Amino acid sequence: MPQNQEIYRMLPHALRALREAINSHTPERIADCFTDDYVAERPLKPAEGFIGSDQVAANWQKILAGLPDIRAEILRYAQKGDMLWSEWEMRGTAPTGAPVVLRGPVVLTTRDGRIAWARFYPDPVATEGPAHITVSRVLDASPERLFAVLSDPRRHPELDVTGLLRHAETSRPVDAVGDTFVMAMHHDEAGDYQIENHVVAFAENQVIAWEPGPPGERPIGHRFTWRLTPADDGRTEVTQTCDWTAVSHPAWVARMPVVSAADLEGSLTRLAEVAA
Repeated sequence: MPQNQEIYRMLPHALRALREAINSHTPERIADCFTDDYVAERPLKPAEGFIGSDQVAANWQKILAGLPDIRAEILRYAQKGDMLWSEWEMRGTAPTGAPVVLRGPVVLTTRDGRIAWARFYPDPVATEGPAHITVSRVLDASPERLFAVLSDPRRHPELDVTGLLRHAETSRPVDAVGDTFVMAMHHDEAGDYQIENHVVAFAENQVIAWEPGPPGERPIGHRFTWRLTPADDGRTEVTQTCDWTAVSHPAWVARMPVVSAADLEGSLTRLAEVAA
């Protein structure tokens, strides 16, 4: 089960190339992972099957239009000759702002390092009850001042009302999707530990989001998102969301949510104070 960058480097070429191409958000690069006579099957939706890599690019143009920040991860894989079995998880944000998670297996064969046939089963994840908490407030500060605080992990302990964050182990602000930052944490029962946050959305002065996980491993599945919308008189509407739709490990599902609405409200109050 790939859980860190070292194991990702051990992925078979076809899987690694496809994951990297999807995360590049480039339809032509994705299509290049497939042979010209590629055959795609969707056993649960047979009408969506097709032949040819040209259709791959056309399909991904549509997918990226609806989920422009989609990120793909490979949870597990096995190989026997040219046959590969893999389990995928893809996460993105719909135009409405709603999180979307797709999860499921993909079986494929390769030829000369490219995918020649695949059978896709991933579908949207359905959850019972709410799987996110969202709070929003108009703050008396500009998007630029607020974003400068949010994008600098060294300022995050100033926003924390849970008492868990101690200090940032990362010494500079983040500035792109794919960046990571490590926070020193403390819990009365667990003691001292670290969390590595993976930046999964970044648009300067507009939105920033990160997904926490143990250092060197894939994120647990929950995501913290901050959205900034200019309001009147130089003020900003700040919306903060904690979403755990993608959490799948039973041990972590039982612990969600890791924060309350009151915690998120408190961090908005702290942000207003430090950005004033």
